[in-house]
Amino acid sequence: MPITCSRCGSAGEAMPQPPMPTALGAEIQRNVCPACWQEWQRTQVMLINEYRLNLVDPEARKALERQMRAFLNVPATRPE
Repeated sequence: MPITCSRCGSAGEAMPQPPMPTALGAEIQRNVCPACWQEWQRTQVMLINEYRLNLVDPEARKALERQMRAFLNVPATRPE
């Protein structure tokens, strides 16, 4: 499925499957190229380590999702 990446603007193929089994994963698959997703994964590790995020905490997961949406230029589809 061809897409135009919301982060880098390049046209190319979508990821073969959503990066996570959620509606957000499907949204990312439709809007983000595989290269930008890989870049986010590296950045995510740095953020988790730098801010010492405990991903068991729902607030930490929300904060990481906000960072991901900003990084990938995928706007929130629901109010927080």
